[in-house]
Amino acid sequence: MPDECVILADGPAALVELCGISTLERLLRTLQRCGITRAIILSSSAAEIAQRLARPSWARADLEFTIHERPPGPTTVQQIVDLWPEAAARLLLIQGDVVFDIRLLRTLLAQTSSAMLIDSSAPETNRGKLCGAALLQREWAVARNGSVESALLEGLEQHTAEALDVANQPLYDPGLRRNLRPFCFPAPALADKQAAERVLFDSVQKGTLDFPAWIHAPIEKFLLRYLCRTSITPNQLTISWAIAACLTTIFFATGHLIWGIVLALVVGILDGLDGKQARLKVETTAGGKIEHHLDSFFDVVWPIALAFHFYSSGRLPTAFYYLAVLLAGEGVDGIAKAIIYSGAGRLMTAPSMFDRFVRLIGGRRNIYIWVLAIALILGAPEKALIVMAWWELMTVVIDIPQAARMLILRQKTR
Repeated sequence: MPDECVILADGPAALVELCGISTLERLLRTLQRCGITRAIILSSSAAEIAQRLARPSWARADLEFTIHERPPGPTTVQQIVDLWPEAAARLLLIQGDVVFDIRLLRTLLAQTSSAMLIDSSAPETNRGKLCGAALLQREWAVARNGSVESALLEGLEQHTAEALDVANQPLYDPGLRRNLRPFCFPAPALADKQAAERVLFDSVQKGTLDFPAWIHAPIEKFLLRYLCRTSITPNQLTISWAIAACLTTIFFATGHLIWGIVLALVVGILDGLDGKQARLKVETTAGGKIEHHLDSFFDVVWPIALAFHFYSSGRLPTAFYYLAVLLAGEGVDGIAKAIIYSGAGRLMTAPSMFDRFVRLIGGRRNIYIWVLAIALILGAPEKALIVMAWWELMTVVIDIPQAARMLILRQKTR
């Protein structure tokens, strides 16, 4: 896979800000996460580009770039060849004023011959249906002349380059666990910024949510509209909710259930915000996986804290028996869910309607907080642990056959 690219970034379109970062900054961050390590930025407004990119950005710190002034007139193939890194057999050529779904760029970079990203469903423009990204072989580029746009269109007409059609790409996004058509669109005019940002906000929302998460989603989206324009990082949000979750554990263990429930509801919202912020501003890191481990940790610790309180207070002498059932069920169900969703990812098909329904009402931490709140209102908070244990068992009984079905389906498709 190539790790070099040339970016055609004529301002001001490349500097249009969407959700707190410019289109060009978003592209650089996306390219780094595609494995690109070096970029050459070719622009007729190099000074303005250099000034904007001079601001430090940890989210693209591993990508080196140089900026070259482009002479007036259309960009030519010869200009690209002159900038072509000597050791690179293939090169990604990409427009700096276009927003790309990372799935499209990863698919394009995985091609073994010259290929161009097109969208057959998009309206015809002066560039045909080119989307602004092409993977070029050196031999292919050297044999061309004239402007880049005419060379790319000629390559498509003469079938010397493969057309990678956005309209034919898989809809299923394993990271979001839902169908989402891959998108690419040029930096919008000021009047169209809200529509473009709606696309980006929608692109970070995960599917197959539990019922409380459906309620959290609009709150998270509202907060995200403000957070994305601040310097608050996803890691800072993760640390914030982890601290709040630790305090929640203490409240549960010491019997301060009202404060624990209130803080747990806040944790549920913050827990969704960090991932959304990371995806929206392309600030994902390998360290983000720690957040999933924290989730699993508090899935176990909160019930332990509740069981400790109910047992030590004498409200539920059998608390630890129900705790054992709950934790064993969560362990088995975790394996079953991993099979279901990893299988959907391999098959590139969304989970079934039934799987999504089970996810909606199945046993999970968010739902158990609501169970605890209702039990507390009814004056019998200790009964919540009993309900949690049985709820988890029912979820396991439903998910295990679904996991077995997915395993059989995966075997048949090999």
